Amino acid sequence: MNNDTLVNKFEKAGMVTVIIIWLLRAIIGPMFNFTLLLTTTLLAIYYLWFGFFIFNKMQPLDLLYQHKHRQISRFHIGAGIAMGVVLSYSLIAITFGFLFFPGIQAAMLSAAGLLLLFTIYVLAYDLVKKRHQILCRRFYQRAAIIGAILFALLFTPLETRLSILFRDHPDFQEAYLEYRENPDDEEALERLREERSKFR
Repeated sequence: MNNDTLVNKFEKAGMVTVIIIWLLRAIIGPMFNFTLLLTTTLLAIYYLWFGFFIFNKMQPLDLLYQHKHRQISRFHIGAGIAMGVVLSYSLIAITFGFLFFPGIQAAMLSAAGLLLLFTIYVLAYDLVKKRHQILCRRFYQRAAIIGAILFALLFTPLETRLSILFRDHPDFQEAYLEYRENPDDEEALERLREERSKFR
């Protein structure tokens, strides 16, 4: 179970692709908005559906063989699925952080809290039981990468994030800040929609 399966190879290729797109979005600008949204969402869906197989280094067909079943404990099943769900939600929150979707702060805060709490739980289980260290290590590696981006977005001041990610679009920056100050103002919302539509 130490060699990468096809499922793991797809996951790692997806992670590398997504990180490159994140960097290009930060450096070049909104022209990568759609690509970022598409690739990150696809990776999030992949973690959601294949988390068990990714973290246990199994393939779907392995479930047909009894000798494979004997190697899998309840923790392997529950933790593998939960790890995929947590990382999937964290990836979706990162798209909010880059693209400034409505509810951005709530999405990132809830994802950061969930990721942190679940990582603490896995670490505590790992230290106490010391029976599933390899599986836990696989989660730590991915949580460190995704968590670093998520927390960087979350703790960078809003104005700074806007000035970096939309540095060539002062009208969008102004419209977003105006909407944030007056979220119930229909005119502010409409102006933000108009400015956002220019990136499509």
